[in-house]
Amino acid sequence: MTAVVVLNWNLADMTLRCVRALIEDGIAPQEIVVVDNGSADGEADRLRRDLPAGLHVLALPENIGYARASNAGAAERPNAENYVFVNNDAFPHAPGSVRRLVTALGREEAAIAVPLLLNEDLTLQPSVVPFRSPAIALALASGLSRYIPNRWQPSWSTHWDHGVSRYVDAAAGTVTAVRGELWRELGGYAERELMFSEDIDLCWRARKRGLKTWFEHSAVFVHLGDASGHARTNTKRAELIAESDASMIRDELGATEARATIGILAAGYMLRYLLFSAARRKTAANAARAALRGYLKRG
Repeated sequence: MTAVVVLNWNLADMTLRCVRALIEDGIAPQEIVVVDNGSADGEADRLRRDLPAGLHVLALPENIGYARASNAGAAERPNAENYVFVNNDAFPHAPGSVRRLVTALGREEAAIAVPLLLNEDLTLQPSVVPFRSPAIALALASGLSRYIPNRWQPSWSTHWDHGVSRYVDAAAGTVTAVRGELWRELGGYAERELMFSEDIDLCWRARKRGLKTWFEHSAVFVHLGDASGHARTNTKRAELIAESDASMIRDELGATEARATIGILAAGYMLRYLLFSAARRKTAANAARAALRGYLKRG
């Protein structure tokens, strides 16, 4: 059995739309677990009332963060053969996209599978990212990553054209399929921070066990963006992302390599802050300063 986990936090309308789209894509209600992550105003009761019979709603008393809430949802189906985690602002676009991801897990080395993501206007939403290292950090922090040839992009930058199905390092976890055996072996998502980086970290820990992440071009989802973080300011989001990234780097790399990687990323954001400030781009400068603060806090 495949278990599909969807989180809700004060966005019942969005979650209902997402779940209905998953059912239209061929997922049985019995396969879906909706986790209400401490929403206000009786949203859990509304989800129970408006979602199809047989679908399980887990109501948490408070917002415990993305990783912990996802782990709690998966624990409701402890023996699932595969898990698929879907952000509530993501919707299948190509028919059978969820099943295509699950099918991709049948590849010998593929223990994680991710889809092609599109923006609401159907333009590409880049999602594949490389693992962190001092060299990767330098490419990202300096801006040189934009000039790396496409054939090297998946392992060196975030500017790959996402044009073919292939093995990749990692990807944003908007929609993520995971073999149940690996999920249980890893203990689910790492619960370091409130949110962010748990998706890349999962791919990283899988790679350390000789397993890989597969990008499935024929599985296509439209992702509306940061609906789940709607209540956070851009600066707070930037700081949280940097904190989570630094925590992951510190845990997954050796001490010396981790310090170098975090230091290079922090230096890159310091430079951006100075440049944006000089250009009087206040919003961008504040976001860069927040990211710098996050890396220094966890570095």
